[in-house]
Amino acid sequence: MKLLRVMQKDLRLIVRDRVALVFLLLVPMVVIAVVAETQGGNGSDSIVFPIVNEDQGPVAAALIKVFRQHLDVREVDAATAKRLVAVENTAPALLVLPAGMSRRYLAEKPSTVELLTDPAQAAALQAVKAILLLAERETASLADPIGEELLTIAEHNIAGRRLEFSSLEQSVPGFSLMFVLLDLIFSVAFGLRDEEVWGTSRRLAMAPVSHRAVIGGKLLARVIVGTIQLLSLLLFGHLMYGVPLGESLGTLFLLTVAVVASMGCFSLLVAAVARSPEQIVPVGLTAVFILAAIGGCWWPFFEQPRWMQTLGEGMLTTWSMRALQDVLLRGKGLLEITPELLVLVAYGLVSLGVGLRVFRYAET
Repeated sequence: MKLLRVMQKDLRLIVRDRVALVFLLLVPMVVIAVVAETQGGNGSDSIVFPIVNEDQGPVAAALIKVFRQHLDVREVDAATAKRLVAVENTAPALLVLPAGMSRRYLAEKPSTVELLTDPAQAAALQAVKAILLLAERETASLADPIGEELLTIAEHNIAGRRLEFSSLEQSVPGFSLMFVLLDLIFSVAFGLRDEEVWGTSRRLAMAPVSHRAVIGGKLLARVIVGTIQLLSLLLFGHLMYGVPLGESLGTLFLLTVAVVASMGCFSLLVAAVARSPEQIVPVGLTAVFILAAIGGCWWPFFEQPRWMQTLGEGMLTTWSMRALQDVLLRGKGLLEITPELLVLVAYGLVSLGVGLRVFRYAET
């Protein structure tokens, strides 16, 4: 009998916090929906593939026709193509079809086409190479013998030094970022809400210290811990799996501080939304799963449908992943990642400003 009364009491408490109950049901639905959309997305159709067509002949037209069936082909000039691959990193590779290729091909003379790549986008690059082989075979019907002997591919990396990266080198930074974000959200949210449970928030309200100073001090402590955590995870990946640490440790350190600081400020928003300890877990998990999935921490960004990629452009994790890949995989320096750093700093400042304005302890 006593057991049933305790059960009834706990059920009433659970039902009373309707926000926590809604998020408890919403979290798995959101995750399932995101995974389903990604796995059933456009696949290679969303991969941008710039082509510099210097040939303008029938063989080039046949190749491009095949590419358009599988890729987002854009016929552009050489400067634009290189910018898309090496600077903006929106395309995994570009193809240069040389002048006179069609004439030589139809005369059964070999030609060399250039494939200029960004190996940091390994999954997308492999998809491009597979479609390139398919295009060669279909184009072979224009001439005899088989076209594989008539077209030679010369591959060059224009976004870094290495021609390939392992899957672990791609995934370790993403999962490291996710775990640091998870720790920051829960530690900041629970740390602030625990002050209410312990009664510390009432004492702090009467102390000669401002509301902003209290929250700022707590965030700064978590940012320091998070920075150490992220650096340790990246070092673990380097020692165990050979994940590169970039050309400059100083650049990596500054980037890590910027990433963790922006995530720490974002965690304050989660703490403001979750008004009780019971709400923190479902709200926090929802935020982490959405940011990690759509931001490219779990799978390559291009595998998502276009609407999810568009949504991801406004997410903290997307810019963090781009900056980490630029430093770790592409070997870029501090000046080259300045745009990403500015976005991260702006994201953090906006989150901090909104969080300081909306966060309140329940007793105050």
